[in-house]
Amino acid sequence: MSAFALPSLRMSSKGFRTLTLTQARLLLRAPAALVWLLLPVAMVVLFGCIPSFGTAQKALDGKRVIDVYVPTLAAMVPLFLACTALPMTMAGYREKGVLRRLSVTPVPAAGMLGALLAVMAALTALGVALIIAIGALAFHVAAPADPAAVCAAFVLGTTAVLALGLIVAAVARTSGAAGGMGVPLMVLNFFFSGLYVPVAELPHVLRRIGEFVPFGAVTAAWSGQGALWGHLAVLAGYTVAGGLVAARLFRWE
Repeated sequence: MSAFALPSLRMSSKGFRTLTLTQARLLLRAPAALVWLLLPVAMVVLFGCIPSFGTAQKALDGKRVIDVYVPTLAAMVPLFLACTALPMTMAGYREKGVLRRLSVTPVPAAGMLGALLAVMAALTALGVALIIAIGALAFHVAAPADPAAVCAAFVLGTTAVLALGLIVAAVARTSGAAGGMGVPLMVLNFFFSGLYVPVAELPHVLRRIGEFVPFGAVTAAWSGQGALWGHLAVLAGYTVAGGLVAARLFRWE
């Protein structure tokens, strides 16, 4: 199939809703789906219950460990979904011939991809909202200074990593290969979002590099570091460039 041969996008709203619900059921039947949602939630509860994590730290500019980890743990949800679930699901469909069989049915392949992305976006919104709510209500984590800006950063951060996940899905022929490419991308974002070491404790040069990694930019926007427009521009750039590259490379068969 030509790289520029786009599948038909024609699909009724009822058909798209049905396909989206089907994709949601299939995704949630996988045991890993529970990990994508419950692991970050369990971690924020665990971290919040550690006494030392509730004490202000000089190394963190007077913030508590739980304060800096809530946005990081919230970032785990879209990263899990975009860097592993999305490419591995699409590669699995390709590996099993599902996409090829869909090409001779009334269901457009682009509609199936759109339904899968809709499910990923809904799960991301649910997971992020749950983690932030637990942090605020149970552990008194303060809201960022500009919630609207942080919301925009999370939305663009999610679209950015979904676009990168689509690139992996475009070139991976098996689910194993998709995992092999997606996991390093996820770990890189974990590092620069502060999962392994709080961002405030990283050397200045690494903090600056992190602002050009999708969820490093989101974490920087939450903490108010650097120019917000710069963080949003980085995320928009990943979204547009990743989407274009994925569209150029993608093969349905």
